[in-house]
Amino acid sequence: MVLIGTTNGLYRLDEDEPLIGGTRINHVWGDEDDWWAVDGKGRIHHNGDVVATMPDGAVPLCIQPTPETVWIGANEARLFALEKDQLTEDEFFASAPGRDKWYTPWGAPADVRSMALDADQTLYVNVHVGGILRYDDTGLVPTLDISADAHQVAAHPEQQGAVFAACARGLAYSHNGHDFEIRNQGLHAPYCRAVAVLEDRVLLSASTGPSTQRGRLYVGGLWEGEFEPATEGLPDWFDDNVNTHCLSARGTTVHVGHGDTLWRSDDSGETWGGIASKLAKITCLIG
Repeated sequence: MVLIGTTNGLYRLDEDEPLIGGTRINHVWGDEDDWWAVDGKGRIHHNGDVVATMPDGAVPLCIQPTPETVWIGANEARLFALEKDQLTEDEFFASAPGRDKWYTPWGAPADVRSMALDADQTLYVNVHVGGILRYDDTGLVPTLDISADAHQVAAHPEQQGAVFAACARGLAYSHNGHDFEIRNQGLHAPYCRAVAVLEDRVLLSASTGPSTQRGRLYVGGLWEGEFEPATEGLPDWFDDNVNTHCLSARGTTVHVGHGDTLWRSDDSGETWGGIASKLAKITCLIG
C-alpha cells in the first residue's frame, strides 16, 4: 500500500479518486489500516475523517502518533497534542530550552518540520532551524546543534536511541538519541533534505543547496562507510531536492517521490523502477 500526498490531495496508488481532495497534503503517516494526514487547510485527518482543525494561524506541517497521544508540529515552532478529539498546544514546548535562538535564514519564525519515534517510543522533534529536541518523561532536551540545520529526523525501527537526521552538512547520527556525529563521505555535496532508515542501511537525499539543480539519492551503511549513489533505475540527477517526507522505507521496500513521479525499490535501494507519473507535485508519501 502506498499513500501519496500531493499539492492537490492525498491518493492511494493506482486509484483515481482522492482520499482527500483539493488541498495540499503537508504530511501523511501510517499504513493502509491506520493513517493520519495534515493538510493545507489546517485539518487533521484520521482514516478519511476530519477529526480536528488547527486554531487560526497555525499550519500543521507534520504528524506523529504515539501510544498516548497524537502530536502535530506546526509553523512558528508550535507543537500540539490531540487527545480524544481535543487539540491543545503543548506548553512545555512553547518554552523549550534554547527557543530564543531558533531562526530561519529568511527571517521568519522557525517551524516544527518533522518528528520521529525511536524503538523506545521516545519522541524527537526537528525544528527548522532549531536542532532536534528529545521529548520523554523527563522533559525536553536539546540534542543536535542548531548549526547543523536539520531538515528531517528519523529513527531506526528496532534499535533504541538510534536516531538520524538529514542536515545541511550531511547525515547526523546518534547511538543514544543525544550525542550526534556528522557523515558526508561519498556525497557530491552535503546539503541533505530527506532520510529513511532500514534495518542495516540509510537512504539520504543530497544536493548542492536549497535552490539546487543537482540532487541525488544515496545509500549508505547504518553507521559508517561512504555513501553510494542510488541511480540504477533512478535519474542520475534530480533538478532540485528530493524533499523532506518524500522518501519512505518499510522493510526492504523503499519509495521516493520527486516532482510528478514515484519510484519503488524492493531491494533496499539497490535498484528502482518508476511506478506512477503525471501526478500533481508530490509533497509526502508512505509505503
